[in-house]
Amino acid sequence: MRLRRFEIHNFKAIEYASIEWDDLLVLIGENNCGKSSVLSALTCFLSGSSIKEPSLYRRHLTDEDHAIELIGHFDQLSAVDELQVAVRGRVHNGEWILKKRYWLELAQGDEAERGGWKEQLFSFSAQDTFAGWPDPDTTWAAFPADYQPLIAAIPNRPARPTNATRDALRELVRAQRADLVVQGAPDWTANPGGGGNWKSNANSIMPRAIFVRAVHEASDETNAKDGSTYGKLVNLIVERQLAQRPEMQALRTAIDDVLSLFRPDEQHPERQAAEVRQLQDRINQGLGEVIGGQAFIRTEAPEIRSLVMPNTSLVIRDPLAGIETQVGHQGHGLQRTLVMTLLQALAETQAQPAAEGEPLAERTAILLIEEPELYLHPQMERLMRDVLYRLAGQPGMQVACCTHSPVFLDIAERYRAIVRMVKLPTGDASCQQVTQDLFPAPGDAADRQKLQTIARFHPTISELFFAKHVVLFEEFSAIAAIERAAELAGLFARHRRLRREVTFVDCDGKQNITAFQRVLNAFAIPHRVLHDQDQNNPAAFAVNARIAAAVPAAGGVLIHVIGPNDLEGMLGYVATKGASKPFVAVRKVEELHGQGALPPGFIEAMNVAYFGQAAEPAAEQV
Repeated sequence: MRLRRFEIHNFKAIEYASIEWDDLLVLIGENNCGKSSVLSALTCFLSGSSIKEPSLYRRHLTDEDHAIELIGHFDQLSAVDELQVAVRGRVHNGEWILKKRYWLELAQGDEAERGGWKEQLFSFSAQDTFAGWPDPDTTWAAFPADYQPLIAAIPNRPARPTNATRDALRELVRAQRADLVVQGAPDWTANPGGGGNWKSNANSIMPRAIFVRAVHEASDETNAKDGSTYGKLVNLIVERQLAQRPEMQALRTAIDDVLSLFRPDEQHPERQAAEVRQLQDRINQGLGEVIGGQAFIRTEAPEIRSLVMPNTSLVIRDPLAGIETQVGHQGHGLQRTLVMTLLQALAETQAQPAAEGEPLAERTAILLIEEPELYLHPQMERLMRDVLYRLAGQPGMQVACCTHSPVFLDIAERYRAIVRMVKLPTGDASCQQVTQDLFPAPGDAADRQKLQTIARFHPTISELFFAKHVVLFEEFSAIAAIERAAELAGLFARHRRLRREVTFVDCDGKQNITAFQRVLNAFAIPHRVLHDQDQNNPAAFAVNARIAAAVPAAGGVLIHVIGPNDLEGMLGYVATKGASKPFVAVRKVEELHGQGALPPGFIEAMNVAYFGQAAEPAAEQV
């Protein structure tokens, strides 16, 4: 089972967000823009916990009209998944779609006891109707002749229909008389299972969520009812190996023997415990005297994992003091190092091929991690990125993280995994995600490869996703010259926001600019392009035209051409063979600034780069 799509309504600052998910999600954006809210919403949805904290509701409005709604679209359902009570008969286009709704109901007077925090589950699927099904359906004789052979085939059929036997009859009709089934339009069905068992089953089969928070409070660990984050990671690592041990096989056999005491077996009735049969007979005797129904005592097999590893935790032992301490009481640096170590071990375990006859994992898992770069130096950041990408590629595992580090982004190959969160003027959080292929045509392969190569050797390229304004340059010498001129002219002192809001990107050649334009256009990231006109180079004319053609039809992207030829000609220098072009460009800018002789065309290009206009605006008020 895979969570393919997740929708959020009215959770914290998120009025509405819809996120497509394959195996990896990387949420990016400024502080307080909703990244962690997405991970929190996922945790609430997958854990089965209620939402009773007003601060989690958008604008703190908790009434039913402003209810939180979390919707999961699950695909890649296994045969075992499709047989589950919560899934069976509720699949739409190969997906199980589950909605959870939360609100606070205020009741007064005689209905005061009906108030309180509410949670309601829905499933989305087509509702089957059955031709000729009687209303009321309280007697077998009321059913048409087409149904009678199927009714006769119901095992242990009571004298009158019950909810269980009606369901059994519907399954027989679907299997043997599909012509009697009329499929209606798909719609949401509230409380589709009609009771707590359906809800319990739905929560138990969804992927397990493991949330690694950026900062842990010790109480978060000690109060966790399902074990600590570290314990959950340990469970995932060891449970696969434990499943093959003879002790675990013996436990399964012993549990099955106990369950057989409850199961009715027509061929071997002696296997059912006499106490269970006697109780069942007493219940049926009472029912027969009133309505003629028949009851059966059944029990569901428990999840072996929950019996063996219900509250696994991890402690750190101080060899000098001889004491053990919960991980949550250790420093954050040690906690992050431990998390990365456990994730590495998990990745190695997940990558091992399954042994012959090894049972599949009972549930898939989703790892949610806040700011994986915390407390890690650059080399360890890259190692953590590799571990997360490797984990996301393993069967039965999905990964979502929120980060401020460009190291965790793959701009060329995994751009569909990037979700850019932004804060709207209304205060609401919104998300931007690219779900289509940015390089669909055979002729686009070159652009993809160029972008991939540049990003691999210049990881800071991915900083463009974190910028408010991006400026694309064809080479680094232009960036170096303009940044140095801005420093000398005092732009950063007069406009302090420039350092944090404007990002310059070296595209490593004019021919690569259009590849970056594709990405920026798709993510709706504001940007400008500065490149040489190259009037003396006819081969550059076609490249210039492609750059201009890549501007969106709606406009909003400024293309500034440095002419008539190039930056070197405008500043009046030539980089000799073996000399560093950026170094020569910076020295020339310093020389011309000292003489008060920076060309007007260069100053205009500098202003366009930083302000999007030819002249510098008025200085900011401090």
